[in-house]
Amino acid sequence: MFFKTASAQQLPLSTNYLLNNYAYNPAVAGSMKDMVVNINYRNQWVGFADAPKSYGISLHSGLGKEKKAAVGALLNSDNTGLLSRTSGYLTFAYHVKLNKTYKLGLGVSVGMLQYRIKLYDAKTADGGDALLTGNLLSNNVFDSNGGLYLYSDKLFVGVSGYQYLNNKITWKDSKSNLNAQYYVTAGYMITASKKISVQPSVLVKFSKPVPVQPEFSVRAFYNKVFWIGASYRLHDATSILAGVTALKNKLTVGYAYDIPNTKIRTYTSGSHEITLTYQFIKPKRKLNADEEELNDIDNSIKSKLKKQNEESTK
Repeated sequence: MFFKTASAQQLPLSTNYLLNNYAYNPAVAGSMKDMVVNINYRNQWVGFADAPKSYGISLHSGLGKEKKAAVGALLNSDNTGLLSRTSGYLTFAYHVKLNKTYKLGLGVSVGMLQYRIKLYDAKTADGGDALLTGNLLSNNVFDSNGGLYLYSDKLFVGVSGYQYLNNKITWKDSKSNLNAQYYVTAGYMITASKKISVQPSVLVKFSKPVPVQPEFSVRAFYNKVFWIGASYRLHDATSILAGVTALKNKLTVGYAYDIPNTKIRTYTSGSHEITLTYQFIKPKRKLNADEEELNDIDNSIKSKLKKQNEESTK
């Protein structure tokens, strides 16, 4: 008899992580100016029997006029063969303005995980196993995640830890536990011209004892409406990315196609992922004639004062 502990990635995978960075870091909640709703669907390893399928929906928003505090909610469902995993989290985040350019977000999420094993679909070679005599095994586990998020209009850097409580999952005659998973994200928007901008980014994942897995991505934007890109996930897949933003920057639709780099490519045509993001951008209030005149006067006075200060310092 031999005994060995096996560990694997327990959280859903997302290639379009840039469209929903909140799913990888609770501190992202409230970092946008308006409320954000995100819907994600992933069909992994198409053609492979009982391959993973993931569904997710989230929303987050800042509170009050200054929007220092923020709240969010995240719901995920991950289904692989007989096993399904459903998770729900509530998030609280707080943002501090470091200077004119950068802000720092701190966030924590608490929630519940439910694991379900559909025994009625199990195909066994030999009967009589007491573990497989029921119709469904179900287990609920409390969980918490936390993170830090440094960001500006162009740059973002995030560090987060998921399932860091390592809570136990107790089944009939067996035990397991949630593996702590850590993420580092970073990206920078480069303006190449008036209509073209480029955003390189990286996502690094780590869960002991699995080796560190980096994912490198780059997206090119045209007129802030259309974008295409590519991504490379070490020891896994190469991805093609594409998307469009419409409705006055409110709605973004993103698509990702993963091409496996491992031996599993013999059995699958790849993975597909669709992401929808909607921002509730408030329209700017139109000024009447009197307000526009006062605004022009105010700007004129500010310009004169600025010019006088510059001349006095020479």
